[in-house]
Amino acid sequence: MPYCLACGTKSDFETQTCPSCGQAVRHRIDPPGDAFPEPSEPEVPWEEGDAESGADDAESGADDAESGTDDATNGAGAEESKPLAGIDDTLAVEDDGAGDTPPSTDPSGPSPFADRWSFGVAATYPVDEDYRPLVVGGIVELIALVLPVFSLVTVGYGFRLCGAVARGQRERPAFDDYGESLVGGLQSLLVAGLYGVVLVVGGGAAAAVWTVDEPLGIALGVTTGVLGLYPFPASLTVYAATGELRTAFSRASAGRFATSGTYVRAWLAWLAGIVAVALAAVLSVITLVGPVVVRAWGTYSLGVLWGYYYRSAAAAGVVPPAPDEPVR
Repeated sequence: MPYCLACGTKSDFETQTCPSCGQAVRHRIDPPGDAFPEPSEPEVPWEEGDAESGADDAESGADDAESGTDDATNGAGAEESKPLAGIDDTLAVEDDGAGDTPPSTDPSGPSPFADRWSFGVAATYPVDEDYRPLVVGGIVELIALVLPVFSLVTVGYGFRLCGAVARGQRERPAFDDYGESLVGGLQSLLVAGLYGVVLVVGGGAAAAVWTVDEPLGIALGVTTGVLGLYPFPASLTVYAATGELRTAFSRASAGRFATSGTYVRAWLAWLAGIVAVALAAVLSVITLVGPVVVRAWGTYSLGVLWGYYYRSAAAAGVVPPAPDEPVR
């Protein structure tokens, strides 16, 4: 509908002059008061410093974008050059024979077992990680009931355990090498045989003297028993610790060890250990095979017990330290 632009009166398309004001009517569709100009953008006063700052920010943003692009490119290159990046390094390292690393020893200085009870070490060290020494040792001791020579294997392993603990070796020697255990058994038998000679000769002499002078014969018999039994564990322990037969009867090693307070404690602990093993063997009779297993475990544990006290004596300066070479 047209409107008069002068007064706003409505008219039709045929009317050329406004009937109200007489002005010429121009054909307009919308009323004059309804058209509003679009709002203009507010003018923000810019200072010269702000303009420069904005330019700097824009330039810095461009530099950051370019740096990010370079980093992404370098990162992509690094990923390509390291195909195992992000994967645990332990999965990428192959076994290079680390399992063949010899056991570590600590023959001098403070004993590595000093913070543990002697009986605790003696009971657990032989079965550290697995119970194969008990299982196989029990079978060997069962065979030894018919063929006693087989006991040399378990005795020899106890001999090797004594040497390992005397050297401060936390890792238990392997039980798989039965030949080495047999050699250890023969070494133990050698020391026992030498002391057995002392007992036999001294006992015979004491018996001969007793027929002539009874008190003197008894005194000689007691002296022979002491000389043949008391230092025997000292010589056997020193032999296991050093691997040298001559040191097993030397004054500097076996002699000093046998005359020390540490050795007295070791002897008393050894007697208590023998009683404990005997009681355990009796109580295990109900399992039928228990006594032979306890016998093997007792042999190992008593060997560890003597090695424990030799290592303590070495830490106290009573005896020379054992060699650094581990017992495998």
